[in-house]
Amino acid sequence: MSTSETTAKHETTIAVIGGGIGGILTAIGLGQQGYNVHLFEQAPKFSEIGAGIAIGGNSFRALQKMGLGEDYAKVADVALPDHVWFDFVAWDTREKIGAPVSKPPYTNVHRARFLDEMLRHLPDTVTVHFGSRLSYIENFDESSEATAPAADDGRMNTQGKKRKQGVRLHVEKPNKDAHPDYPAEPTVFECDVCIGCDGVKSAVRKALDLGGTVRYTGTYAYRGLLPMDKAIQASGPDVRLPKMWLGDQKHILTFPIDGGATLNLVAFVSDRSKPEDEREFHGPWVTPSSLQEMQKDYQGWDRMVTDLFPLIEKPEHWALHDLLPLDHWIKGRVALLGDAAHASLPHNGAGAGQAIEDALLLSEIFKHPQCTAETAPTFLAVWEEIRRPRANQQMVHSRRSGDLYEFASDLGRDYDKMGKEMETRWNWIWDHDHQADIDRAYALLRERGFTEKVL
Repeated sequence: MSTSETTAKHETTIAVIGGGIGGILTAIGLGQQGYNVHLFEQAPKFSEIGAGIAIGGNSFRALQKMGLGEDYAKVADVALPDHVWFDFVAWDTREKIGAPVSKPPYTNVHRARFLDEMLRHLPDTVTVHFGSRLSYIENFDESSEATAPAADDGRMNTQGKKRKQGVRLHVEKPNKDAHPDYPAEPTVFECDVCIGCDGVKSAVRKALDLGGTVRYTGTYAYRGLLPMDKAIQASGPDVRLPKMWLGDQKHILTFPIDGGATLNLVAFVSDRSKPEDEREFHGPWVTPSSLQEMQKDYQGWDRMVTDLFPLIEKPEHWALHDLLPLDHWIKGRVALLGDAAHASLPHNGAGAGQAIEDALLLSEIFKHPQCTAETAPTFLAVWEEIRRPRANQQMVHSRRSGDLYEFASDLGRDYDKMGKEMETRWNWIWDHDHQADIDRAYALLRERGFTEKVL
C-alpha cells in the first residue's frame, strides 16, 4: 500500500454501530485496511449470549481470508466424523433420515469464546465507545457543512474535520451511573461512512426508514448449555455427536462446544395454524423458562432427549423472529450489515456465517486503492449488489429448512425424499467461492471507472 493510499484511508472515518459478530469483524476488516474506525456499542463491555453457533466451511474460509482462521480454530469444535453436519433422526422411532456431509471444515463454537478470540485482533486503528446508544442518524451534504463537536473528554473527537458529505450520529449515554467518565449529554459524531451492525431490531435501519418488516415466525425455542459429562450420564456417549431430532411441529438439536466439555441444546416448538404474516408475539423476545414448560411441550418424547432437560441450569424461552428480505441495504453513506440487513431463523446454521461473509467482502472492496471518503458510496453499492441476493436467499431458505425438520414441507414425513433433499440442500451455502465474489466486485468497479491504481 502506497503512502498516499495509506493516508487517504487513515483520513476516512468509518463508524460501526453494534459490537456483535458482524460489527467486530467489520471493525477488524476495515481497521486492517488502515481506516479510522469507531465502534459504538451500547453495552458497558463486549458480551454475547453464552450459546453455541455453527460456522460452516464457507464461514471458516472467510475467516481465513481475513487472517483470523488459525485463532478461530483454537476455540472451535469440529463436527461429526467424515464432516457430517448433523445426524437427522425421527424422534419416535430413532430412524435415521439423513446425514448431510458439509464441505470441511464444519465447526461449532461457543459464541462468547469466538468473540473473545476475535477481539484480540482489533487493530489500533479501531476506537471503541462503550455505553453508546444511537438515538438518531442522518446523511448530510454540502448544504449543512457542520463540524462535529468533540465530546468533552475527547473520546469522540473527529479532529475537527469539516466534511462536505458524511453521516451524523446522535449518540446517547443511557447508563450514566455505570459510566461516570462519559459525557451525560447526547453527543454528535460525524464520519464519512457508517455501517449498521445493530441486529434484527436495528436502530440504524429504523432511523433511515430502509423498511424491513420483523415478523414473529410462530416458533419459539428453549435453549441452554449442559455439562457434557452429565449429559453422557443421562443420555449415553452418542450425545457427543451433533444430532437433530425431528417431529411434528417440533425439533431438537444438540451439538458439543467448548472442546467437547459443554453440550448446546436448542428445542423448537412451532405453531403454523395462521398464515406466516399473521403470527403474533407480545412481550420480551427472550425470557427465563422452566423445566416444567419444556417437559410439557415435549411430553412423550424420547427420554434420550428429554432426560437432558433437567441438566439445563437456566433455560431460556426464545421467540424467533426474522426479517422480510429488504430491497435496499444502503441509504447515502450508511449501510446495513449482518442481522440488521438479513436476520434469519437459525435452521441453516448460517446466520453468523452470512455476517462473516458480509465483513469479508466489505473489507476486500474497501481495500481498493481508489476507495476514499469521496468514492465510498460507489464501493458500498457494489458490495450490496453482490451480497444482498445471497443473504436474502439464505433468509428464505432457512425458514423452509425449519418446515422440513418439522414435517411441514411438501415432503411431509417421506424419509427417503427428505434424506435425498438433505444430501445437497446446503451445498450452495457451504461451497461458496469468496474469491469469485471479490473478483466480480473488482470487475464491477472497473466498469464504473475505478482501476487498481492509486488516484
